[in-house]
Amino acid sequence: MTMQRTLSTFLRRTLTALALLGAIPAGLHAQETQRVAAVVNEDMVSLHDLEQRMRLAILSSNMPDTLESRQRVAPQVLRLLIDERLKIQEAQRLKVTVSASEIANGIASIERQNKMPRGSFEPYLKSKGIDPETIHQQIRAEISWVHVVRRELVPNLHIGEEEITAHLDLLKANLGKPEYLAAEIVLAVESPDKDEETHTLALKLLDQMKQGAPFSALARQFSQSGGSAGGDLGWISNGMLDDELMTPLETMKPGNITQPIRIPDGYHILLLRDKRLAGEGGSTEPSLDIGQIFLTNLPGTTPTQAQEQFKHLKDAIAGAKTCDDYEKASKKVPTAEWSRPGVIKPSELPREVSQTAADLKVGEVSEPLEMEGSRRIFIMCARTEATPGGLPSRDDMRKRIEDERMEIMAQRYLRDLRRSAFVEYRM
Repeated sequence: MTMQRTLSTFLRRTLTALALLGAIPAGLHAQETQRVAAVVNEDMVSLHDLEQRMRLAILSSNMPDTLESRQRVAPQVLRLLIDERLKIQEAQRLKVTVSASEIANGIASIERQNKMPRGSFEPYLKSKGIDPETIHQQIRAEISWVHVVRRELVPNLHIGEEEITAHLDLLKANLGKPEYLAAEIVLAVESPDKDEETHTLALKLLDQMKQGAPFSALARQFSQSGGSAGGDLGWISNGMLDDELMTPLETMKPGNITQPIRIPDGYHILLLRDKRLAGEGGSTEPSLDIGQIFLTNLPGTTPTQAQEQFKHLKDAIAGAKTCDDYEKASKKVPTAEWSRPGVIKPSELPREVSQTAADLKVGEVSEPLEMEGSRRIFIMCARTEATPGGLPSRDDMRKRIEDERMEIMAQRYLRDLRRSAFVEYRM
């Protein structure tokens, strides 16, 4: 990475700190927050962007909103903002877009995770002085990166039958041995002089967890890996993590959280959600890969016009057989938007969607569902039935290997973007 670091004057640092605390006049605050915190290729991260994201991070972690807290979280938050700019730039280069409905789904997912009433999250942010656009930007970066990874990396990902068999044989050999349902927060250390600063932040996050801050919320705002999934690692067993990370899990109880663990890439904090012996239990729900087509009703649309729009959509998708076909067909309808969130369990779907879509067969299309000013239909792209226990199915194992491989490839992809980027810090 080409990088230039400029030192701010004492006056500018003081003005910035006071502005972030709301201690200077509004006019001067507005001028200051338009200054640049970092340049990322042709884009910039303004002090306003940084301030808003720090507000969100501090709110998520239940930290006191003080100058000390902001100084502590600022480097990590700025790094995440830079990564987001790189992800969005790559998506723009590849002409990958994120629809308004996908962002709305992301907001709805946050509300479900936090047991908030539908439509309450954005007003809550506004009440705390946070512009909802800051969470929109975060969701946009996450979703666009998923699209980029699927487009650029999935075609090069080939999991052979021999590899699936080898993994199943390994699991069979481990039947009866412990495995752990874990999550992690990763705080990267960019250079030795940042080690103490990063360690201090890790300790602060631990302190906030003890005071009730949700692990998943902290992972989303601070973790450099898996943050969009709340840090979840899934079920893991010996050999799947570095020994320094795996060893503590062996003596932990569900609900326990490790102290920060230093390995070459930075500090890791692990949460043990549950533990079991390999082969116990098994999935009690099928895994669903569902596509959605949103048909938005424009303001002033009459019932007759809405019905005509729906008929136009039905005609456009009439010959579709696969989800790729449905995606291409839906793009021929101006008011239609396609979304495919990924593999999900029926229990993770909103009740009305689960009742409409969960029992579809592969390739089958649901009846239309009226939701939030739009008419939606659902298509079952793929389905893996529940397993009563023991080893996972070959399809489940293939998906597990693909996910693990994809995570590694995506991390390398982002690392390469960082190395080739021009990044200039101006704080």
